[in-house]
Amino acid sequence: MKVVKILEMGREMLKLLSENEVRIGDWKYVKMYEEYQRMRENGLKYRAVIAELALCYSMSRSKVERIIQRLGRDVK
Repeated sequence: MKVVKILEMGREMLKLLSENEVRIGDWKYVKMYEEYQRMRENGLKYRAVIAELALCYSMSRSKVERIIQRLGRDVK
């Protein structure tokens, strides 16, 4: 399959992602964001959740914070 065919198939979704400045690679972090929401709903403090996720996903706390902020923002 050619790249152009893939682009044609997902044209509308790609347009929506582009207009809202969504990084297409962020699909990898959806599960992490869902875990974040669940932990916060269970009453855990923000810093504790970030520290736990950083440990679980083997990344820095600052990277986890950036990802959580990015995925949690409202779009147009």
